[in-house]
Amino acid sequence: MIVDLVTFRVRRGKEQEFERHAEEWIRQMRRSRGFITQSLMRGAEDPSEYRATIRWVNREYRDRFNGQETGEAKALVKRASTILESPPVHCLLEQV
Repeated sequence: MIVDLVTFRVRRGKEQEFERHAEEWIRQMRRSRGFITQSLMRGAEDPSEYRATIRWVNREYRDRFNGQETGEAKALVKRASTILESPPVHCLLEQV
């Protein structure tokens, strides 16, 4: 199993829009082979910082999902650029 820890810096005032946007990504991930689960948390001290923990069967499935070039995926990425302050930061962890 691989875990993708993702940190998002959301523009102030866009938190609710980001949460709706994240739900769209989750729906897309649920349709992807190798996806296990995802949880999204907001910073208690900084509500514009979010962390997602996304679990995949292995790195191959995670990389395949991130490499999607579908119209839906492109639209989600484009919309994220108006919501986020900067690109998300990923940290990959492998189960030992």
